[in-house]
Amino acid sequence: MKLRLIGLLSAVLFIYFTVSSFNFWQSVAVAKITFPLGSVLVLQKGQKKMQKAGFNKELFAGDKVKTEKQARCEIKYTDGSLVRLDQQSIYTIEKAQVEEQKKEVESFLSVGRLWANIKKLVKSSDNWLLRGPSAVVAVRGTVYRMDTMEDKSSKVLVYEGSVNVGPPSWAPGSGAQGQNQGGPPRQVQGPSQVKGPSVVSLEEWVEIVKAQQQIIVKPDGSFQKSDFDLVADAQSSWVKWNLERDKMIK
Repeated sequence: MKLRLIGLLSAVLFIYFTVSSFNFWQSVAVAKITFPLGSVLVLQKGQKKMQKAGFNKELFAGDKVKTEKQARCEIKYTDGSLVRLDQQSIYTIEKAQVEEQKKEVESFLSVGRLWANIKKLVKSSDNWLLRGPSAVVAVRGTVYRMDTMEDKSSKVLVYEGSVNVGPPSWAPGSGAQGQNQGGPPRQVQGPSQVKGPSVVSLEEWVEIVKAQQQIIVKPDGSFQKSDFDLVADAQSSWVKWNLERDKMIK
């Protein structure tokens, strides 16, 4: 009888500490809204109503950030990586653990435009992903932006470094083609490259997009990759604002 009680007590304690540990990591802030402009709202995980966000509003895994018309915001992760949202955007931190020993972030831009300045990932086990309606972007230290289009296409433009881009079904780290095994992204087998825009339709593919290149991924999985004009691109007020903000952190 005593052995049964001891075994039962041990099981209860194990469950308690496991749940406590899980709740601890769930309650650790992974980022802050460091620069809200206009009406910026946050829907915390488990809540039903959005709340207006002020300066240094802490964000946790599972939180959703929304910028209304004429609003923008800057989100700073605890490792110094920056994400900025243009007006009428919705961004969700789906999963996040940002520590010295491990960095793993998965987020989703469902609507709008996003600019990201991500700190370099050192360990091969680190992972930083952004999903859009029709594409997944994996980075290891890059400056890029993503636009979601009216037809649910995802447009990715790279300013520094390079990114791996795949369809929504792509899961980096699962052994899929084009998986990054540490270090800079490497070229993988896939559609042959030609000069100028190229359109390819495949069920499974991974493309490396380098600085001054863009890729548009459509909902049907087809994509078009090409160079873009940095000078013409910089005429956008959204791009100008981000370039100015990035200069402040260098």
